[in-house]
This record gives sequence, C-alpha cells and structure tokens, in this order.
Amino acid sequence: MSIMLKVIQYLRDPHSNKIKKLKKEYQELDELSNIAVEIGDVAAYRSLQKEMRDVYFDYLTAIVVDALYNIVPHVLIIWLISIKFKTVTIPIIKYETSVFAAYMVGYLSFMLGRWMFNYIKPKLCAKTDIVGLAGLQKIK
Repeated sequence: MSIMLKVIQYLRDPHSNKIKKLKKEYQELDELSNIAVEIGDVAAYRSLQKEMRDVYFDYLTAIVVDALYNIVPHVLIIWLISIKFKTVTIPIIKYETSVFAAYMVGYLSFMLGRWMFNYIKPKLCAKTDIVGLAGLQKIK
C-alpha cells in the first residue's frame, strides 16, 4: 500500500524532491558565501556566487517545469469541455460566458471553499465533541 501512495505522490508532484534539494543547496551556498565575506576571501566569494547562480537557475527551471505539470491538466480539461460547448449559460441570470471564464470561476470558487473549510475545521472541532461528522477529526 505504501508503494502505491509513493507512486501517487510522485505523479501528483514529480519535482518536489528536486526543488527541495536545490533550495537546500542554495541556502547552504548562501551561508558559505556570507562566511567568505566575513573572513574577506574574495576568490571564495566569487566562486560561491557563480555556483549560487547556477543552482538558482536550476531551481527556477524546476519550479517552471513543476508549474507546467500543474497547469497542463487544467488546459486539457478546458480544451475537452470547449470541444462540446463553446459557451456556458448561467441559468439564473441567463448570461452566456466562455468555457474558460466559467472554469476559472468554478476553480477559484472550489479553492476558496477548500481554504475556508480548512480554516474553519480546526475551530469547529475544538469547540465541539463531534467526531467523524463529514470527515472531521478532533485536533489533539
């Protein structure tokens, strides 16, 4: 079962380990660079700054690739929906909007609702003794 969870985690966020490693390496180089400044070693400082630039650009590249991995499923979903429907009609006010706008509003509403739920859940669990209601668990 744990192998399955590792596979799912990797597919969900394939570059997280690389990003963490590069960030840690950059922080270590920054600390060494500060030490080189304190002791006045100009050659070591320049060498560390060059290596920091290389690590930083690798870090930025990994973040951009990770962002592309996160946005591709949304682009595919919008594309598949737009093949069938060119516009979406909002039923209450009879207003037509593009599939992209409707998807963005729906996605932002979902993210806002999830954020609000995660914000309210600990407060609700702390005030009540209800355990198991809608997946809520008491925080210890």
